[in-house]
Amino acid sequence: MITYAGLPERVTGRKHSSMNTTTTRRKPAKTNNIRRRSDLDDKAADRTKLAAFAATIGAARTSMKRDACGDWTLTGLAGHLSTDGAALYASLACTSARAWTNAKRNLSFLTIHQDGDCEGIMKLARPLTSDQAEILRTTLRIRKARLMDDAALEALSTARQRSKFSPCYEAP
Repeated sequence: MITYAGLPERVTGRKHSSMNTTTTRRKPAKTNNIRRRSDLDDKAADRTKLAAFAATIGAARTSMKRDACGDWTLTGLAGHLSTDGAALYASLACTSARAWTNAKRNLSFLTIHQDGDCEGIMKLARPLTSDQAEILRTTLRIRKARLMDDAALEALSTARQRSKFSPCYEAP
């Protein structure tokens, strides 16, 4: 009985003559996702615009993320901010119709672009004051940036070095 890789012929179903065949590899399928230079420039411009706005409202650096399309957004727990190149849009998803009504009342300084039952999109038509920026950040539940002076940063660094679970742990 002829065996293939240590297994009997009746188990593998292969015969000795079929071991000499060669296999050809297929070429990968072509994709239609052609990235134009203007798309990349637009995304870079959107990112800089959102980064400047994030600094204005006091958002954390980690809240800047890409969405499923690859566009930059300023993400919070209740919504996100995005741009179309010219204007900024706040997308807010609430848990109930009453919460959406309260959010529209709190964000009355924004222009409603799409109004749904429990969600909607609002357009930032003009520059925000510091109070309006705080209301927008807290309504969208975007994480606030933690401002630290040099002494606090040094204390945090030494605390991290004392923790044995830290990647920068220094044994005493």
